[in-house]
Amino acid sequence: MKIQVLQENLAKAISTCSRFASSRVQLPVLANILLKITKSKFSVAATNLEMSISISIGAKIEKEGQITVPARVLNDLISNLSAGTVDLEVEKENLKIKSLSFESSLSGMNASDFPLIPEEVGVDVLKIPSKEIEIDTPRGTYKIALPGIFFDEIDFSISCPVPKVHCMTTITLSYKNQWGCLPDVMRLKNHYMFDYIISKVSDILKFKYAFLDGRYGLTNNGPMVGDPIEVNWFAASNSLGAFDMIVSEMMGFNWEGIGHLKMAAKYGFIPNRENIQVIGDIESLKRKFVLKRNIWNYPALTAFHSPKLTHLFYFSIWAKLLHDVMYTFRKRPIIEQ
Repeated sequence: MKIQVLQENLAKAISTCSRFASSRVQLPVLANILLKITKSKFSVAATNLEMSISISIGAKIEKEGQITVPARVLNDLISNLSAGTVDLEVEKENLKIKSLSFESSLSGMNASDFPLIPEEVGVDVLKIPSKEIEIDTPRGTYKIALPGIFFDEIDFSISCPVPKVHCMTTITLSYKNQWGCLPDVMRLKNHYMFDYIISKVSDILKFKYAFLDGRYGLTNNGPMVGDPIEVNWFAASNSLGAFDMIVSEMMGFNWEGIGHLKMAAKYGFIPNRENIQVIGDIESLKRKFVLKRNIWNYPALTAFHSPKLTHLFYFSIWAKLLHDVMYTFRKRPIIEQ
């Protein structure tokens, strides 16, 4: 194996791949990065057996071959080289690295011990058709589009929420979890009907079971900001209504004071407490979750329940100006990675 490659391209690829390397004692080769050269391609790859990555880099190829070398050491070494060309050459199980002002040799392992990584993976991107339905509510009949696949190709669905507080809906549990199923990216225009339709949407989309992903929860504020809290809970139920009643109790909330759960009870989706069989001691597991709305949550909460204010803040000609003014006083909700 012998190639010449630009330091900046190599450093970027190795830095990315090194995040996928593993330190499993049983398989030390997983702590390595695979450098592989064919007649027309130079690739850098890593895997932890759960996730894999392979990145192709442009290079001047002189000789084919492959080797695995320790990810951390290689990343530290290549990232500290000066910009310019880097020569890589393999002799037996050693990788020779040479640049304008640097030369070194790094011990590696035979590439035959490295797990096989698919070089090409086919991905079909499909647009799931929507189906418009009518939902009867105390406010009248409401039309909404739902994913068509739930009606024709799915026998039942499972909701897997994380226990969180939510500045608009108080909590996020098995019912609230389904709001993301609405295919309209601007589904916030339906917010004012949330309490009245979410439990019926869950029923229509065949959500029969709920499993709690309860290693951690979110308290104080949510869903975009808040404080993580370790609870180590697991709960499962064949009734979303029973699930949300019991888990909201475990979080320290009275479910009867939560709008969408009150409506779910009126629709008959939440059973009487005495008819719910609880296996386990929930009293010993209870934690006090707290919802602390900030000053910006209150105008948003008002708009959440008002179609006219939702239109003003998000769809009118004044929407951009109003948001620009707001973000002169607070940070935009952008997460940089």
